[in-house]
Amino acid sequence: MAVFCLLCAKRFQTQKALQQHMEVHAGMHSYICSHCDRPFPSHTTLKRHLRSHADDGTLRGHKRIHTGEKPYECNSCGKRFSLKHQLETHYRVHTGEKPFECKLCHQRSRDYSAMIKHLRTHNGASPYQCTVCQDFCPSLAAMQKHIKTHKPEDVPPDWRIEKTYLYICYV
Repeated sequence: MAVFCLLCAKRFQTQKALQQHMEVHAGMHSYICSHCDRPFPSHTTLKRHLRSHADDGTLRGHKRIHTGEKPYECNSCGKRFSLKHQLETHYRVHTGEKPFECKLCHQRSRDYSAMIKHLRTHNGASPYQCTVCQDFCPSLAAMQKHIKTHKPEDVPPDWRIEKTYLYICYV
């Protein structure tokens, strides 16, 4: 017997599959890439993304963090890094690239952590805003609990947890 998601009408063969899918909507688990700080709604999408950091995903790359080896050097200033993604993020200092944009004031930042810190200057500690009632939540887990307070018919059929982020990522 098939089951359906009340938020997006997607069909699933089992209740367990639906429950895992609901975690994506609710942001119950916020999966943050340790290489580039990008958030992902599920472990599966994070694992898929991690393949893009294959060089850093190896045991050899991980060991560099502990040994202090820094084979990646910035061509502009000579600063050295253990992991390739660290160099890529650092290089934004020289290029001026700021791929994260605040939806409230349009200020931009170089990385996810800086954007979350910036967002907290607007409303204390709440970088997520409910698209149904406009209330703020301090975390994805809080947003998951909050969205359940709304009647299913009040939640738009295309609602996704990503729409509650008060920032845009252009990476």
